[in-house]
Amino acid sequence: PGVGFGTFANEGAKGETYKAVIAALKTGYRHLDCAWFYLNEGEVGQAVRDFLAEDNGVKREDLFICTKVWNHLHEPEEVKWSFENSLKNFGLDYIDLFLVHWPIAAEKGDDYQPKIGPDGKYVIKKDLTENPEPTWRAMEEIYASGKARAIGVSNWTIDGLKQLMAFAKVKPAVNQIEIHPFLPNEDLVKFCLENDILPAAYSPLGSQNQVPTTGETVRSNKTLNEVADRSGNTLAQVLIAWGLRRGTLFCPRA
Repeated sequence: PGVGFGTFANEGAKGETYKAVIAALKTGYRHLDCAWFYLNEGEVGQAVRDFLAEDNGVKREDLFICTKVWNHLHEPEEVKWSFENSLKNFGLDYIDLFLVHWPIAAEKGDDYQPKIGPDGKYVIKKDLTENPEPTWRAMEEIYASGKARAIGVSNWTIDGLKQLMAFAKVKPAVNQIEIHPFLPNEDLVKFCLENDILPAAYSPLGSQNQVPTTGETVRSNKTLNEVADRSGNTLAQVLIAWGLRRGTLFCPRA
């Protein structure tokens, strides 16, 4: 599906993600974008299972579910653990798309949580950050198992993709990156399309603050709003059309 429903930023009271996903599925969304980092795969999975249990004619194969492995789980065995843990959380037999969330590996602390250094930041795992081949080999094994129908990356640069493709036996199917009119990422989108990697846009309606000097956001931009008014569409509709016409997958809220 060309437009997905992102499950990021549902950190409110327990049950909010569940209600949001149920509403999205009933509205017609068939693509759900998830991640280990969002800490709500269980609610997403429950919503999916409950929705499929209804007599609405929708089957599991009609849905497209994506999730991602976080930075501190880049060691091969931990990539596999993360994937199986996501399957368990969702209560599903397979995932449609499994992504490496960031091209930065971090140390693992206690209870499968990221290790935090004295500076309050993640402790970076230099070897796997500089050479992601072991991480990608684990991704390829997951793909070969059939439990992930496709594998890909997120937040990868052109140089990172070139490095990855030099050793990959299975090329990434997707690169999920921030894309909107204030950050069109034209060179990266062009590179992805030329190499049969689908660019998927997160924050396609704009992030919270786009221009530090003015505080202007995509949604408050005068020109974009004038375009929407002249065409008789909402700003969101204009932004979605802009993204789809560029050949990108579109994930609001991702």
